[in-house]
Amino acid sequence: MRRRDFGLGLLSTALAPAVAHALDRAPVRLIVPYVPGGGNDIYARLYAEPLAGILKCPVVVENKSGASGNIGAEVVVHAAPDGHTLLYGSSSVAINPFILPQMPFDTERDLLPLSLMISQPLVMVVRSDQKARDLAGYLDRVRRERIPVNFGSQGAGSSSALILAKLFKQSEIGDVTHVPYRGAGQLLQAIVAGDVQVALMIWPVVKPFVESGQLVAVAVSGAQPIEQLPGVPTLDGAGFPGLIADQWHAFFLPRKTPPAIVTELHAALAATVRLPQIAERLKADGATAVADTPEHFAGFFAEELKRWKAIVDDLGVKVKE
Repeated sequence: MRRRDFGLGLLSTALAPAVAHALDRAPVRLIVPYVPGGGNDIYARLYAEPLAGILKCPVVVENKSGASGNIGAEVVVHAAPDGHTLLYGSSSVAINPFILPQMPFDTERDLLPLSLMISQPLVMVVRSDQKARDLAGYLDRVRRERIPVNFGSQGAGSSSALILAKLFKQSEIGDVTHVPYRGAGQLLQAIVAGDVQVALMIWPVVKPFVESGQLVAVAVSGAQPIEQLPGVPTLDGAGFPGLIADQWHAFFLPRKTPPAIVTELHAALAATVRLPQIAERLKADGATAVADTPEHFAGFFAEELKRWKAIVDDLGVKVKE
């Protein structure tokens, strides 16, 4: 899939917060399956306050990290299907069934796709001491000088780990070591300190280090370049056709949530995305606001499951938890 059909055009203008209330006014929990401070946590909190105003009930973000996101996801799987517990997940939801030796639930059977909220490319950064100004130059130097590569990721089995592993495999670079970290904060510290030389992270995290010259942005993982990095190509456009991996965020519900509650929650989420402060913040971060329909997101999620299965099968990796 070379392009992603994202956009607010998928929303009906009739979808507004003025729908019949299927929810009661008990607190709504947004379960973030990662540690505080990462992208999922930041954006979940960005949505929480306006969502509370639209739903007219408290909205609380809860971090339930561990097991590559499965601990938080399992909280939602076993929650009452009453609309008061939502998973704010990412691509790991589509990756875990294929990379973990055991799953405590069936992703397709037990989780209901509610709405894709954000699409955000990752930025491939290389330490400036690697003397590379673009991806081709970096890879050529690694091959020519037989430089060992340590690349970091935000966790074993994360999308960033899989994409970089596939890139180095396609580049036929053999002396490569993957070093997983627990979240973006640890990974950023590691690459700044020189423990790893390469990483994929979202633009807001690496921006100050790229602007200061400590890190060099050599590619972005999305379907299109981002305006914050003019001249920096996509991986797809830099000689790796089909290597596209937007970091997406989305809401899921317990599978048996009634349709009326699904409709109300989706209308509320769609309304938050229309708010100027949300759209402006996401644009500044190199992200795209989405909030597509549950039906469209379900189709997209089914494609993601197939795509990540193919990548995991090709790499032949499994994660021990």
